[in-house]
Formats: sequence, C-alpha cells, structure tokens
Amino acid sequence: MTLQHRDVDLQRSDFAAFFKTLHDDNAPFAWQERLLDRVLAAGWPETIDAPTGSGKTATIDVHVFALALAASRGDRLPPRRLALIVGRRVLVDAQYEYAHALAARLAEPEDSEVLGRVAAALWTVQGEPVPERSPLMVARLRGGQPPSRRWVDHPAAPAVVCATPDMWGSRVLLRGYGSAAQAWPREAGLLAFDAVAVVDEAHLSRQLLHTARRVAELAPVAETPWTGPPPLQVVATTATPQDSGDRFGVADTDVDTDPVLATRLRRPKPVELVARKDWNATSVAIATDIAARTAELYDRVAADTAGTAADSAVDTAAAEDRPVPPARTVGCFVNTVARAVAVTGLLRNRHGLTVVMVCGQVRPIDVELLRRQFPGVLSPSGSPDVDVIVSTQTLEVGVDLDLAGMVTELADGSALAQRAGRVNRRGQRRSGPITVIVPDSTIRRDSHSGPYREPALSAAWSWLQRRAEDPDGVSPWALRTDPPPAAHRRQRLQRPELGDVWHWARTSDDLAARPELDLWLSDDVENPDNDTSVGLIVRHDLPDDPGEAVDLITTLRPRRYEVFTVRFHTARDALRAAADRTPVRRLAAIRVRGDEITAITLYPESDGGGPEDRLRPGDLVVLDARVELFTAPNVQDDRATPQAVVPVDDPSRRHTAPDVLEAVALLDRDLEPGEVVLRRDLDDNLAHDDPDHDGPETRRLREALEIGAEDLLDADAERTIVAKELTTHTDRMSRAAGELLLEKPPRVVDLIVQRDIDDAPVRVIVVDGRRAEADEYVRQEWTRAPRPVTLAAHQAAVAERAQRLGTLLGLPAELVEALRLAGHHHDDGKADHRFQVRLGVAPDDVADMELEPLAKSRSAVGPATLQRRLDRSGLPPRWRHEQFSVVRAWQHIQALPLADLVARLIGTTHGHGRALFPHTATELLGPHAEPALTGPAADLFDEGRWDQLIEQTHHRHGVWACAYLEAVLRAADGQISGEGR
Repeated sequence: MTLQHRDVDLQRSDFAAFFKTLHDDNAPFAWQERLLDRVLAAGWPETIDAPTGSGKTATIDVHVFALALAASRGDRLPPRRLALIVGRRVLVDAQYEYAHALAARLAEPEDSEVLGRVAAALWTVQGEPVPERSPLMVARLRGGQPPSRRWVDHPAAPAVVCATPDMWGSRVLLRGYGSAAQAWPREAGLLAFDAVAVVDEAHLSRQLLHTARRVAELAPVAETPWTGPPPLQVVATTATPQDSGDRFGVADTDVDTDPVLATRLRRPKPVELVARKDWNATSVAIATDIAARTAELYDRVAADTAGTAADSAVDTAAAEDRPVPPARTVGCFVNTVARAVAVTGLLRNRHGLTVVMVCGQVRPIDVELLRRQFPGVLSPSGSPDVDVIVSTQTLEVGVDLDLAGMVTELADGSALAQRAGRVNRRGQRRSGPITVIVPDSTIRRDSHSGPYREPALSAAWSWLQRRAEDPDGVSPWALRTDPPPAAHRRQRLQRPELGDVWHWARTSDDLAARPELDLWLSDDVENPDNDTSVGLIVRHDLPDDPGEAVDLITTLRPRRYEVFTVRFHTARDALRAAADRTPVRRLAAIRVRGDEITAITLYPESDGGGPEDRLRPGDLVVLDARVELFTAPNVQDDRATPQAVVPVDDPSRRHTAPDVLEAVALLDRDLEPGEVVLRRDLDDNLAHDDPDHDGPETRRLREALEIGAEDLLDADAERTIVAKELTTHTDRMSRAAGELLLEKPPRVVDLIVQRDIDDAPVRVIVVDGRRAEADEYVRQEWTRAPRPVTLAAHQAAVAERAQRLGTLLGLPAELVEALRLAGHHHDDGKADHRFQVRLGVAPDDVADMELEPLAKSRSAVGPATLQRRLDRSGLPPRWRHEQFSVVRAWQHIQALPLADLVARLIGTTHGHGRALFPHTATELLGPHAEPALTGPAADLFDEGRWDQLIEQTHHRHGVWACAYLEAVLRAADGQISGEGR
C-alpha cells in the first residue's frame, strides 16, 4: 500500500538527530539549520556563501531531510533532484561517495530510528517501498567514467546527481556528453524540471551559471502555462561574500559563537615564498629542490607534532582544544604528472620517506586498492604510515584531507586556495605552514606552469605576496576579505536563446554542423576542453576483427573501476602518438558512447588528424592492453601507487597497463549486484600476461566444454558444467561466477561460451545481469521473464505506470491522460509481423491469428543471430517500431484535444523521431501494408505532418516540457520492462 504522509511522524526538530547520525555525532552548524528553514519556507537561495571547511556538503543532508519533512507534512515538495556541479573530478567523486553512503544507510536504516522515519517519508515521495533499493537515487556524471543512468528511470524518486559542469551543462542543453543521442531528451527534461542545480565555486563557472539561470527562465516558456513540477532552480556557492540580495551562508556571528567553526576557519596558515629563477623549468634541479623542501617541512612538522603531544600530556585544556592529529602527513602539489613522478622518486629514494602519489588520470580500482594498502590515507584521520602525499590538481578539492603542511608550485589563485584548504582542515593544529615556489623576477608573457598561463600566474603571485605578510596567511576566514584572484576567463558571457534550444532539440537528426557547446559552458575561451575528459580502458587480447571486438565489449561493458579519466587534449595527443608508433600508423579502438559501441581507427596528426573528429567529451575508448600509454608503476615495499596516463615521447617511459576487469575480486568486501564479471580465455594461442592462462584450471574448463560439445548437451547442461568447474577454481571471481550460475531459482546471470569455426571453445564469459535494466536495447528487445511478455499486457502495464507516475509528479489531469494514452499505444508497431519475426517468432507462427503478438523476445541473442532474424523479417535497416506505432494509433487519438502531444510521445518513446524518422511511408509499411494505414502514414511521413507536429508541441508545451514528458513515459516503460513485464 502506498504510504501517506500521515503515516510518518517526522518533525523539524529531528534534523539535528538526522545530521548527527550521519556525521559521527557532530551537530549541524547554525547556518546549515538556517538553510533547511529557508528551503522549507521559500525554496533554495540564489547564493550560498560558505568558506572551505564550513560544511557545504550538508546541502545533500538539507535536500534529503527537506524532501522527507515536506512529504511527511503533506506540504508542496522541494525539487526532487539535487544536482551538485563542480569543475573538479575528485570533488564529484567525493560528493558521490557521501551521497551513495547516505543512500545505503537509508536502504537499511534498522540501526537508526530517525533514519528509518526519513526513509519512510522519502518513499512516500515516489510511492511504495521497493525491496533491496534505497529511497534515494544517486548518480555521478563526469568525463572519463561510464555515466550513471538508473536515475532517469525514476523521475519521482528523490535523487542526488553529482556532476562536472560540462557533463551537467551538455545534458541540460539536450546534448549529453557520454550519452547516446536517444538519451539526450530524457536527461534534459529531468534536469530542467523538479530539480535544483548547485554550482560550486561559481566564480570559476560563470558561463555555466549564466546558462543554467537562462535555462531556468526558458524551460517553462510555452503557449500553454506550465503547471507541473517547478522549473529548474539555480544556486551559486562561493567562499567569498557576495552583494547578492538573496545571499545565504556563514555569518560572523556563526564563527564568533561556535568554537568548532572558529578553529576550522581562523587557524593561521602562514605562507613562505621561495623564489627560484627556474621556478617553472622541467629540469631535475627544480624537482630536487621541491623534494628537499618537502622533506624539510615534514621533519619540521613531525617535530612540532611531537611537541604538541608533549604539551598536551600536561595541559588538559590544550588537549581538549587541540587533540593530537593521528597522522603528520604533508602534501606536495605540483602542476604536471611528470613533475609528480620525479618528486615522488626523489622523496622515496633520496630522503627515505613513505610517499603516495595520486594523480587524476588513474583508475578508481587503483585508488580503492591504495586505500586498503594505507587505511585512512585519503581521509581526515590520515594514515600514520604515509609521510608525504604527492599530487597534481587532483587533490585540490573533494578529498577531505587534513594535511599537516604543504609545499606547492605556483598556480592560479583559486587552485592555490583550494590546495591550502587541504591543510589543517579541521583546525586541530596550531597552524598549517605552506611553502610556495615562485619566480625571482617578473613572469614573462609566454610563461606557463602546467595548465596555468601568465595572466593567472602573475595575479596569483601578487596576491601571495600580500598573504605572506599576514600572519593568518591563507586561512579561510582571511580569504573572505582578500580572496584569490579569479583566473583569466572570458569577459563576455553567452546567453542561450530559444532559437538555439530548438536547434539542440533536433536530437535524432544528422545536423549539418554539430552544435559546439563550449560557447555556453566553458569559462576558458583559450582552452575550452581544459575541463572535458574521455575515459581510456585497457583489455587483454582485444580481438583484431572489429566486429568481434565490438561484440566482446557489448557483452563486457566497461566497468567504472577500470576507467582512466584523461583530459580531452591529453588523450588526443597520447592516442595520436600511439598511432604514430604502430607499424601501420593507425590505432584500432572501440568507442563506447552510451549504448552505442563502435569500432574506430585513430591516426597520427601527420596523416590527417587525430581522434577529435571521432571522439567527443564523455566518450570511453577501449584499447588493447599492449598499447603503451602509461607511466611505470611506482612500487615501494611491494605496494604500487596508481598509474598515470601521459603522452610520453621517451621510449624508456612508455609502459602498458594491466587489464583490471577482474580486479574487483581483489577487494576484501562482498561483491555487489552487477560486479561478478568473468572472462576466461581458453585458446592456448592467445598471448597475454595472465599467469593463470592455460594453467590446470583453465585446461580443465576447456576439456569439460569440449566433452560437453561432443555430447550435444543443451544450454542448461552446459551452464551446469561450467558452474561446477568454476566453483573449484582458486580465484575469487571464478568461484563467485560459478556459485551464481548454480543458484536455484536461477539468478539473472548470463553465460556466454564463444567458439571458433570448428566449434572449439575459445572463451567463457559470465556477467551478473542484475543491472541489465540500465541497457536501453535490452529493455526494448528482450526479457528474462519466465513466460512470454505479450504486447497487450505490456502496453496495459506501461499505461497504468505512466498514469501513476504522472499523478505522483503532480501533473495536471490532461497531461496525465496523455501519458496514459501514449503508454497504451507506444508499442503498437511491434504487432507488425516483420517485427515479430525479428523477436524470434517463427514466420509460420506469426501467421497464426490465435497467437498473441509479443512485446519482447524470451532471451538475449548474439549479433549474428539478430542479423539472421533481421534478414528473415524483411525489415529495412534502421526501421523503428515507434514510427509505425504512431501510424497504427493515429485513428484512435486524432480526435483528442492533445492528439499531437500523444502522437509525439508515442513516436519519441525511445528517443528517435526528434524531429525526423529515416523512412518514408512506403518503406515503413512494407509491401503488404493495410490499406487503412497508407493515408495516415503518407500524411505524417511523406507530406511533413510529423515535423510540423514536433514544432507545434514545442510551441504549445515548451521544448524542455516535452522532453520531461518523454522522460516520464520512457521511465514507465523502463520500469515495467525491468520488472519483466
């Protein structure tokens, strides 16, 4: 039964208990309490002023509790979706990890009475509780990572979306980086309505902030006033006071009356400037000096920490005020990966220190393994086993470090302030010393250091000279009156207009010129791709045949933990160099863009260009593990720090990276749904570095399958053979895969045995499919349900779910009815006999009038089988059943007041037809068309009625409103399909 608000007894006074439960019994600051009251009373403010260390992550807690409290009271809900937008990948990850941990606690709140009441209230926002799922959806959208997609299937659910500016901005502008074109409208609709966007460090994302606020203005613009969920709200956060009338945040009285906040914000961070002539050189000398000064600072901090401990032993008051930090780790921030590698080696080999190097271009699995090797290393408590952390811009923000001191190269003012924010973050030390390597004379116009150029460096140097004269240095409170200079950014901001929006809305058309979004998203006009990324993945023995390689990656999709996140320009240069080094001067790769998986060839620049015309930000690129694009692992005491991706010219520095597809099995924790992924190559001709390859376990598995083939066993028997054999293997992933295959009733797990032309087994793949509902193609084409899913039953269920979602979301009755009707007819086109053959129904059975049409195939098939079905069906290439659904439904809906909207929702159910379909009426209907359908089909798709219908619905309801309604209908379809119906 759907919970009602009166069933949940949640009070405003419960926020403190809720907050303490999530933050080690620490009470919320006064400004966080005030923010909650503001959101409940009048919505989110335009600006939040909160210095580093004052707890801005609490916006997540406020969002969740405000939604729960409003639901329990029966009040109008605040926005369901909170988008946290910041231009630092590591901060996106940190916010995501916190939100994910909160969602996990809400899923199982038995240990906390207040969390149980909050969870119950959140469930009322979206309807009924769902077993084994949290009431809070969490998503991460950043370049170089497979984007989260489940959040778009639950538009009524409370959600937290953590994103970089380019990933959020491209989505709200209907061009989502890293997503397939069919997903663009649904993401845009859900981000433009019933959502609040919090743009962190807004002074670094002025253009994005300007664009976001313009989207908030344009989203409800239409002939018919929008009365559904509220349009986008936009909040700018900053660490320095603003003159905005709608300003909110930390006040002087908060710091004066709260000792904890005062120590965090007012403890001094004195600055020492070290002038060097070769401050930005790539020479060994400057790296040697940076390493020496870091070692010297470590010795000084270690002595100070020992003194503090001695003082505290006899000074109880001091011990209470300044508890001794558990670790005395210092930080060393440099501006390039090459410098980080050099300094790390010097600190280890010359100074004998234990050093961890963390650069941005690493895989999450490496970071997770690092955390297990050095517990606490990337947390406020720190690791007593780590003396120095060396990093580039990676750890400037987001990782809640509490370093004892820092040495850094000169960077722009914002970067320096963020680096300083990692020092004495909790205020538990008397001070946090900071050493900065600076020039000894004026900076030349052509000078640069890493990604930083002369204007920003000169401004930062002048600012540092002032801060070095102040005993408080760069403490957070001191920076409120002397903030760091803004980076050299564009002076004139671009405003999106409705004409631009209409152009972007043609998401399924091949436009003459691909929209370039930098003009509306990027602050850095000289280097617009500075904050955009792609992801690189390495796989052992990637097949040489492009089709086979695509099939393999389609089966074994990239996992989040195996992706190297690389800036777009860096990836472009590295891939060009790798292509140039191959004997054939080209590099084969597989590009993953949402559900689109394509084989591509990359060429060196001298041969006509690199991959920029084939890649775009957010793409994933899968390469063979033999490609040399990586630095050597830095190993100390048999413990390896993460590897970095660099476009190196020195052959001695080029290395490969290991395939980590199964590396999650190395982690000492339970495997989560979807994490069991096994690839076992059986062909002894394959050459790779797997030490278990062709060992006794692999040979036994190959022999068992060869015997099975001789006995002509069916698929179930083959599954049993593989499962029993895998459970005897020594590696954890093989055993886990075998146990899943043996479970009764059968788990949702796929077993694929790939064979060669002689039917000899060459590869075994096991994939835990409990998250397969995220795959758009899977949901459309097949089901794991034990019984066939008939078309009539599926459409009835989708219509009911669409109606329910529309009601939950507060849509007006006429739009709810439009969604219901569209759901009832959205798959009408699947009744075509040709499509039934494509689903695997025998041609003779299709002719049987008593056989009900199916909505989905009973099982997944490989590309070869699917192609045979397509050839047998007679369907033309790129034929879409939604286009046919519009024609078949037209006679039932054309007299309705919202006929155009219903038709639009039917035709765009899966993201196609915006604004054109590729087929004429004759191609669509085929040679045996029903006479009653030829007229409507010609009117719609030969004479331009469909294109006109798309424009009319944009006029009447609005571009983003149409996208939002499409998202709701597609979510209803996805939910029903995910349930096997």
